[in-house]
Amino acid sequence: MRILSRHFLASYLTLFAVILVASIASVATLEMLINFDEIFGRETGWHGALTHLVLRVPSYYLRDLLPVASFGAAFFCLAIPARRHEFTAIKAGGISPIRAALPVLLAAGTLSLAAFITNETLVLEAFREWQRFESGDEVVEYRRGTFWYRRGNVIYNVGTANHETRILEHVMLLEIGPRGRLLRSTRAHEVYIDDDDRWHFRRATLRTFDPDDPARPPRVEFESEAILEVGSHRDTALLGANAATLSLPELSEFIELREQEGRTTAAFVAIFHSRLAAPLTVFIFALIAIPLGLAVERTQSFAASAVTGMAWVGLYYVGRGAIGVLTPQGPSITAPAPWLLLACFTGIGVWRLTRIAR
Repeated sequence: MRILSRHFLASYLTLFAVILVASIASVATLEMLINFDEIFGRETGWHGALTHLVLRVPSYYLRDLLPVASFGAAFFCLAIPARRHEFTAIKAGGISPIRAALPVLLAAGTLSLAAFITNETLVLEAFREWQRFESGDEVVEYRRGTFWYRRGNVIYNVGTANHETRILEHVMLLEIGPRGRLLRSTRAHEVYIDDDDRWHFRRATLRTFDPDDPARPPRVEFESEAILEVGSHRDTALLGANAATLSLPELSEFIELREQEGRTTAAFVAIFHSRLAAPLTVFIFALIAIPLGLAVERTQSFAASAVTGMAWVGLYYVGRGAIGVLTPQGPSITAPAPWLLLACFTGIGVWRLTRIAR
């Protein structure tokens, strides 16, 4: 039995590595073809193109490629011997097909832990570096629930940002004079950065200080909407000030501080739980793939089982996408949603595995 276990274990891990590398290469090729003008239109030439691929592929695709590779590896490492009737001999030796596939499940569980570590180190750092690469290598620092950024004599403090809508929330700007004294502070509930990099402040409070008389009260102005020429194209790095760049401990702190301030946290709770639950798909996809691979012994068809498997995988991603629709409903829904989805597909995998073992 040990020899058989080592055989399936080695087969699963080898196929996992091969499928993962092939998937990364395929995604990189598609990324290069789809965004050819953007990649090679940079002044940095081939170095910039390579940097684009090295950062974008892991930051945007690796989280999903790991479970897909696990599914493919688990399916083929069992489907190929099933097609050759090797499981007939295994069962004749008194060994259950589920027992023979157990090393694959154990390996998938270990890879789930590895995926969690990879997502919170390699993927997260690649995403941060991608944000810096896109913004001209400018660094946005996270400190105690907000994001900080300095350029020249202006210090920016941002609660959060939405890169798609180009909106910054809970913004504070501090303009410092040559002697290090505060010249002006600007606070706004919301700032919109237009395509010309102009900053549109909404519900802004401007305080102007006299650097020659620090004890003098500032002049206070209230503006329902104001356009200030404080930003430049490089300052759009602040649009990368979002919770997706935070580690899970930082994200937990971010959510807690926003809750204490009475701000909405549903979207950030959804990000937290989806990232926490995502690595488990490496195990669950393997669990779904195993009975499909074993079924090839009966059907003698890779295609039928593979199409069924792709349908289940596609259904999972449709369900995960639907969770985003629930985000506005609040943390009471968004927190358990990823776990309920995983529990549902775990149940499907266990049910199909028990049926194939009969």
